[in-house]
Amino acid sequence: MTQFLISIMDITPLSDSLSGDKALYDKAFKLVPGYRQQKICNLKNDAAKCRSLAAGLLLNYTTRAFISGSVTGSLADNTPLAKKLPFPVTVSDAASTYMQEYDYETACGTNGKPYFKGHANLYFNLSHSGNFAVCIVAGMPCGIDVEGNRPFKPSVAKRFFSETEYHWIYDTENVSVQAERFFRLWTLKEAYAKATGNGIAAEIYAASYVPDTDSDGLCFADSETAAHFQIKEAEYNGLRIAAVLSDSAF
Repeated sequence: MTQFLISIMDITPLSDSLSGDKALYDKAFKLVPGYRQQKICNLKNDAAKCRSLAAGLLLNYTTRAFISGSVTGSLADNTPLAKKLPFPVTVSDAASTYMQEYDYETACGTNGKPYFKGHANLYFNLSHSGNFAVCIVAGMPCGIDVEGNRPFKPSVAKRFFSETEYHWIYDTENVSVQAERFFRLWTLKEAYAKATGNGIAAEIYAASYVPDTDSDGLCFADSETAAHFQIKEAEYNGLRIAAVLSDSAF
């Protein structure tokens, strides 16, 4: 079994279907488990409905692919993720290959961290930004975040980032590079908080990051933290994606 698998889905087809003939949306809705159908029905915003439905499709697809080993290479192995793409999954492919047997029952622990009930050694996490949803399924505790469709706010960096992180953002006058560095750091902080299950408010200061001198990636500034957590980074269609995996349960 591979160590982890990260996938990404463009949910635009669901949005287009919901505002059009609804055939694809209705087909996908009938596939996902009842608890997700109920959650979707309780949402009032069409965009939120599509994001939740996409999450259900992507989780089923990624869980099946991870367990069966049907996806190899790229993010399915243990190689660094910098400059590698997550495995793209289309809405139509996820719907046409959907298998209810991989709809493992989920629950939420303290602070709302989701987990698979009855599958102690299998973990997952989901995130979305704009028209894209990402999913990670792994054999260890994990968290994932995707960002890029929000404005870069220097005030946020000044307030929540370490001095080293803040100076790394601004050691260049290139505004686009500053924004890229900001979102790289922010996605890592979100992913770390989701991996531990403590939430961003509790973990925003818990871990800081510095450039890895052996690569163009980032690493934990604290060696003890680095000994127990792995960082995975990727870029896709202008989005920043970060995953953090831990060698111990929380």
